[in-house]
Amino acid sequence: MIGAEQTSGEPGRAELGIRVVVYPEGGGPEIMEVSASGPRAATPKFTRVIMEHVADGFPEEALREIIQNLIHAEYRGVVVSVLDGGRTVRVSDRGPGIKDKSKAMEFGFSGARPEVLSHIRGVGAGLGIAREAVAKAGGTVEIEDNIGTGTVVTISIKEKGESPRAKEQPTRPRYPDAVPKINLSERQQKALITVMEEGEAGPSTVAEVLEVSVSTAYRDLSVLEEQGLLLCDESGKRFISPLGRDLVRTIISSWV
Repeated sequence: MIGAEQTSGEPGRAELGIRVVVYPEGGGPEIMEVSASGPRAATPKFTRVIMEHVADGFPEEALREIIQNLIHAEYRGVVVSVLDGGRTVRVSDRGPGIKDKSKAMEFGFSGARPEVLSHIRGVGAGLGIAREAVAKAGGTVEIEDNIGTGTVVTISIKEKGESPRAKEQPTRPRYPDAVPKINLSERQQKALITVMEEGEAGPSTVAEVLEVSVSTAYRDLSVLEEQGLLLCDESGKRFISPLGRDLVRTIISSWV
C-alpha cells in the first residue's frame, strides 16, 4: 500500500501507508508495508518502525520531522530506504515537491496549508529542526527533486570512528556570538513564533491562533515590540525582526 489508500473495511475510513525497504549489507532487501490510521498516528508509528533498522546514533528527532513533513505530500508514493548499514535513510514521495529547496531548511520557511495545520506544528521549523539534529550527530541532510514529481530527503551519518568530513553546520545566525537573554512567557514565545509563521500579523490574528483575547494578544505583541523582537509597519501589522528570528531559532533549537 502506497499513499493514502482506503485499506480498512469501514466505509469512508482511509489509512495512510508507506513502504520501508531495508538494504542489509551482504543480503537482499527487506520490504515492509506500514500503515497508520491518520497523520497524528503516522509520525510516531512510521518513525518507530524505521528507527528499529538504523545504526546507533542516528538522530531520531531528525527522522521524526522528515516523516511528519510527508503530510505536505499527502503520503503519496512514500518509499523509505535504509542503506549503508542503517547510517543512511532516504525518504522519497510523489507529492507536489519543494520549489525553493535552498530555503526549505531555514527556520520560518513553511508550506503548511490551512487544512493540515491541525495535524502539524506549522511554524516553519520541521526541516530546520531536522538539519540541526543531524548536524549535532555529525551528519548531513540533502533535499532533491524526485524523478517526475515529489521530493527526496536523505539523512546520512558517519560511521563510528570515522573522521569527520565536511560536517554540515547549522545556518549562521545574525547574532553569532549569542542572542541576548530575553525572558518571555510561553504565550509570548508562541506569539512571536506565530508572527514569524504568518509573515506579518496583528492582534486579531494572534488572538485567533493562540485562542486568547485580542487585548491579551495586543499586550503580548507590544512587549515583543518593546524588546526589539518585532517591528511594526504603518498599518499596525507586526513582522519579525532579525533579533526576533534568531531568538525563535534559539527557542526551536532547544527542542532538539
